[in-house]
Amino acid sequence: MVFGFGKKKTQEDNIDLTQKERTITIEEMPDILQETQSPHITDTINTAKSVKEQVEAHKKKIYELILHLESDDLKLDDIDRNLMIIVKRGKDSIVSIIKKETTSRLTNVTKYDQAILLNTEIVQTLKRIGDVLGLNSRIIHIFAKKYADSLKNEIVKMAANRNQLQVSINFVENLKVNCENIIELGKKITEEKTKIIQKTDRVSEIISELGVLRNSIISLEKQILDLKSIKEYSKYLEIKNKIDSLSSEKNEIKNIIDMQFSKISRPLGKYSYISSFEKPVKKMMDELVSDPYQVISPQNKATIIQILEAVTKSVSSGSISVKDTDKSLEQINETVSQLDEFITLKELYSNKVSNLEKDLVIFDIKLLESKEQGLQKAKIDFTNMESTKKKLEDDINDDNSQLEKYVLHLESDLARVTNSKIILKK
Repeated sequence: MVFGFGKKKTQEDNIDLTQKERTITIEEMPDILQETQSPHITDTINTAKSVKEQVEAHKKKIYELILHLESDDLKLDDIDRNLMIIVKRGKDSIVSIIKKETTSRLTNVTKYDQAILLNTEIVQTLKRIGDVLGLNSRIIHIFAKKYADSLKNEIVKMAANRNQLQVSINFVENLKVNCENIIELGKKITEEKTKIIQKTDRVSEIISELGVLRNSIISLEKQILDLKSIKEYSKYLEIKNKIDSLSSEKNEIKNIIDMQFSKISRPLGKYSYISSFEKPVKKMMDELVSDPYQVISPQNKATIIQILEAVTKSVSSGSISVKDTDKSLEQINETVSQLDEFITLKELYSNKVSNLEKDLVIFDIKLLESKEQGLQKAKIDFTNMESTKKKLEDDINDDNSQLEKYVLHLESDLARVTNSKIILKK
């Protein structure tokens, strides 16, 4: 036989659910769970007290057996001296350790934590006794056989008592874990409800804001329609159309000027690389090549002539190489002679446009544009807000589904723990 004690597999008692129905709130749940745990904790404390008494009795019997073993010579005089030394050493080890374990004091239990401590003390006592007897198993069975069965019986009984306490502790510990999980699930339900309330409130706010925007859109559309229906607006559009129709005249003037300057673009472009003009003049020279229409004006006339005369000198001196010097000089002079004509054409066009633009003040176009921009922004805001509302409503539906799952799970767990049907208040 091998000394020691077995660990019995512990199981929770099956809970038979009665049909006592209770309706509770989340806030009431911790107290209900505490009420559920309290009797089981009390039972465990009482079990621990009973187990302690029984274990103390078994320890006393083991102690008495060890005292007999200690005084027993085991009739070792007839065996080999070396073997006798080994047996005596083993016997002394058994006696020493078991006397120490059976005379140690166990914790007095008045609280649940002390019940756990007591359980640990008994486990350690059994292990140490089991270990020393296991190491010296052959000595006990061969030379102290009359003590073996009695020791085994007491150890088995002691282990059975300890297993009884372990079962009770396991039940309470599992119950505590279940209760903690239920509390956590309750927190999730509270959080989920808070999210739903916040999102629902936001949907209500958005509905109100959509109403304001809808009214704003209707109002702006009416204001814009009213503005466009007055005779001043019609007159404004007529004037604007006249100004727009003048764009073809501007294009004709621009084409005439561009065509003339394209004739001298080669020498003009080459001269820009060798000229010693200051930066503003050089900039004007480059613009004459790229867009002469924008440069030509009464204010710039003198500078343009200065530039063209400088180009003429460079072509004449050969500083700028061209295919046909005489033709290039002729075209440059022709351009200079036409400057007044170009300026006059531009001024005539500008005066026409300017006179028409003065008449545009008949209608406040900026007011109309401001209202049209406001209408466009209101419509965009309305669309975005409707999209936000739809997303929030979808989220609320998802949150309600998740909340329902949490509630069903919680009610099921509460029923299993409290042994009664639990309904959570909405």
